[in-house]
Amino acid sequence: MNECIFCKLVANEIPSYTVHEDAETRSFLDIFGATDGHTMVVLKKHGATIHDYTQEELGSLWASVKKVSKAIEKTYDTHILSIGINHGEPEGVKHLHVHIMPRFEGDGGGIIQSLPGKPLQNNDFVSVAHAIKANLNE
Repeated sequence: MNECIFCKLVANEIPSYTVHEDAETRSFLDIFGATDGHTMVVLKKHGATIHDYTQEELGSLWASVKKVSKAIEKTYDTHILSIGINHGEPEGVKHLHVHIMPRFEGDGGGIIQSLPGKPLQNNDFVSVAHAIKANLNE
């Protein structure tokens, strides 16, 4: 899909801070993230909803979500995450994607992309991506 920003990212037409990539998926930092380390996981194949994918493709997506989640937990020394899926997004990116956001004790909770009063502390995306990558296989 030529207009899809995630498809362009997967095709390397636009840059990203990729933390994990395999044959079916790509995981990258959300540059407008709600928290440090806020990561998106997408299937490389374009689709707007879970219904656009096979069970095997969805299995690959969730395997990557699990792998990256473990790396984020280790990177930020937390076991609290918000994980959310955007399915059939009417306004934003119309490509199924999963958000993984590290959370911390006393952060006040909140819904996806609206953690109150918690601006990004580290917008050095290169070092953040490197730190998460370093914890992928541990």
